Order: sequence, then C-alpha cells, then structure tokens
Amino acid sequence: MKTTNQWQPIYGDDIGPTTSDRIRSGVGLGVVLSILGVGLAASLALSVAVLFGLFGAVAG
Repeated sequence: MKTTNQWQPIYGDDIGPTTSDRIRSGVGLGVVLSILGVGLAASLALSVAVLFGLFGAVAG
C-alpha cells in the first residue's frame, strides 16, 4: 500500500512551495516572532520602570 503525503501537491513536486521553501518560511516566521516578543518585553519593562520612577518621585 502506497502512502501519500497530504502536504505534497498531487501533480508533482514542481507545483507549490518545496520543502526547503517551507523550512525557510518557518524559520523566518520564528525570527520575526522572536524579535517582536523581545520588543514587547523590552517596552513592557521600560513602562514598568517609568511607572516606578513616577511613583518614586511622587512619594519621595
């Protein structure tokens, strides 16, 4: 019994993205999400530091 890969095109490998294209896209997506996550964490840390600074200036 021959098993087929559901992610491969029916008419041949030349239709649609190749496996290396998919891997490259996945790695690129991972890099972009990592950069966005680091940026979000940095902005959150900066806003918390600013809030502590403001509360410290008001209380002190």
